[in-house]
Amino acid sequence: MAKGRPRALDTPKERVAFFIGWWLVSFGLWVLLVFKTEGAELVAGVIAGIFSAAAAELVRAKGYAPFSPDVRWALVLLRLPRDVLVDCALLIRALVMAAWRREAIEGSFRCVHFADADRGDPRGQARLAVAKWLGGVSPNTVVIGFDEPRDAVLVHQVVRTKGPPDIDPEL
Repeated sequence: MAKGRPRALDTPKERVAFFIGWWLVSFGLWVLLVFKTEGAELVAGVIAGIFSAAAAELVRAKGYAPFSPDVRWALVLLRLPRDVLVDCALLIRALVMAAWRREAIEGSFRCVHFADADRGDPRGQARLAVAKWLGGVSPNTVVIGFDEPRDAVLVHQVVRTKGPPDIDPEL
């Protein structure tokens, strides 16, 4: 274990699960990006996934990037298509209205409560990374940064929504 750095995974079972999970994600991205199901492309994807997972495991084992996501956070992925469609509809409506009225669209910054933002453990760091990613998937909202001592996150929205954006994977 690296000095002064918390490790996310310690047992061999956790390390194998991390490697397999990382490989699955890397291979899935390869297949999506290449968009071919030829044998050679699949073999290349398997090899690229192994290299990717090995590199991620080396970085993780050294403690350079402690990251320990919760499996339950994957449930957030179920709402992403809806969120993207809703945000696209909001933006299209705003663009049409701005063109019709010949007015500029003025975005807004929002400070949103983000409980336990200052956790320094691997799970807390993973939560911040996932929240930052979630805040950037939908086209209307972008995470600017976290104010960890104040348990807050600053986001920018092109079209201000009634409620704050839902970027916390634990909710």
